[in-house]
Amino acid sequence: MAASVLSIAAPAAQAAPVTTSAAATSAVASSTSSPTAAELRKQRILKKKKALKRKKYVIARKKAIKRKRAIIRGKKIMNAAAKQKGTPYRWGGSSPSGFDCSGLVKYAVKKSVKKSMPRVAGAQMKKGKKVSKGDKRKGDLIGFYNGSGVYHIGIYAGDGKIWHSPRPGKSVEKVKIWTGSYKVRRV
Repeated sequence: MAASVLSIAAPAAQAAPVTTSAAATSAVASSTSSPTAAELRKQRILKKKKALKRKKYVIARKKAIKRKRAIIRGKKIMNAAAKQKGTPYRWGGSSPSGFDCSGLVKYAVKKSVKKSMPRVAGAQMKKGKKVSKGDKRKGDLIGFYNGSGVYHIGIYAGDGKIWHSPRPGKSVEKVKIWTGSYKVRRV
């Protein structure tokens, strides 16, 4: 009886390793086989999509950073103009002792963001980037036009208002934009 138990147990023990090694051999064979052309094409497409997605993310991130910097720069310009509230109008003035309209713009931009601006309103409205009226933000330049060109300039303060130095006898003030005949520039 002992011999029959041994003979039955021995073949079972030998059969198990053979089955396992056959499974391992087939797994190794399938993992080492080269991918088909369709699989390679699919991998390339997925890789390109991933790279494109990453590129779009990087571009969007750069735009967001640029926009945030522009908003901060605009607020600095507007705040520099607002600090001059009450400064009297002086023809040709570009200092805190007195400003004309373009002198206020020149001073506020230089004081806040360290950019040099031309002295006259017409030349100032050629600086920076053209912006649509609907996209204007605080700190943008608002140039008022008549048939021959720019006759006045101010700094957008939000809510349809500007900081400007209006005329003799007046001082730097914030007023509502009084006409639709204007253009916007972003410094």
